[in-house]
Amino acid sequence: MHEAPPPVRRVSRRAILAAGLSPALFAAKGQDLPGEAKKFLDAATEFEILRVTSLEHNSWMPLASNRSLTRKGDALLFASDLSGSPQLYRHDFKLNKIRQLTEAAQLNTNTFTWTAADRSVIYLDGRKLLQTATARDRLITELPEDWAQLPRVTASDDGLTVIVSSSNGAKTRIASTGRAAATIEERDGDIGTLCLRPRRAGLSYMANGALRYIPLDTRKPVTLSTAPGEVLSAYWTADGASLLYLLKPAGPGRLAEIREIVPEGNKDSLVTKTSQFGHFQRNGDATVFLGASASAASPHILLLLRSVKRELTICEHRASDPRLTRAVLSPSSTRMAFQTDRHGKMVIYAMAVERLIEQTEENT
Repeated sequence: MHEAPPPVRRVSRRAILAAGLSPALFAAKGQDLPGEAKKFLDAATEFEILRVTSLEHNSWMPLASNRSLTRKGDALLFASDLSGSPQLYRHDFKLNKIRQLTEAAQLNTNTFTWTAADRSVIYLDGRKLLQTATARDRLITELPEDWAQLPRVTASDDGLTVIVSSSNGAKTRIASTGRAAATIEERDGDIGTLCLRPRRAGLSYMANGALRYIPLDTRKPVTLSTAPGEVLSAYWTADGASLLYLLKPAGPGRLAEIREIVPEGNKDSLVTKTSQFGHFQRNGDATVFLGASASAASPHILLLLRSVKRELTICEHRASDPRLTRAVLSPSSTRMAFQTDRHGKMVIYAMAVERLIEQTEENT
């Protein structure tokens, strides 16, 4: 005669806390958890800043060319190993709550993004590119095993067009996804800042310090005639008319510049010089730029107003490299966020900036 199995004992949240264990270790996809955010005054400016994630574990924002803040700036998409393995979470700023969005086996902590009016998330789990909006994940594509290194992804706002790049260690392949999946380009080495052109069929990316553009109708890549120097990053304007890019000019002693180029005709112009930006991002209508200074003496996050070409220091980042900050502005210009390794682990900070700059209505 078989013995009956012992009854399953449910462990209460109170018992978990009394035992000194984090509730996050028992979390699952779709579960809400208390937020970790704490307010304090920034040491450099005394502006109020929010440390969104704990110093006890690593948390990561996606590559700055992907979207981590919602349009209104009321929520942040980030990855964290707070549950023991890297997973995606949504932080609600108003409620100071986080929701676990994935149960990935091998989450890529660089490549994930909001899409489709902030209703869904695209992310990589190992070689699988997935989209999640509810309890179920939809498989977009699976990267070939020999072409799964250094993946990047860019998606249209409606989530219907997704472009992915990946490497085999020597070459990078850029390909469309879906039923009509096809290779767009294959080139030597790695690429950076992969971006779909809003409202037009085009794609931009960086390679070896240059800016490249691919019209998706012809799929004939061209190198854009940017100003002499190294392109550090680039983003489309919301209407897709031009590319804004951060340039490290050729020649000693010259500071970084934000410039603009129109692919049709290669029309390039100076937007503004910067103090010493090592990274930048734009708000929704490109009237304000967010910069991370590369100065070792002044490792700050700055707002640059395009109309008056004036910079405002809002906080310090103290990251080992300004590019690591992945600093972003919400399209609405209400909030900024960045990450830093200043504490030994990667930690995310945010700040409400609606009192410093005008809000924008742009919804891309």
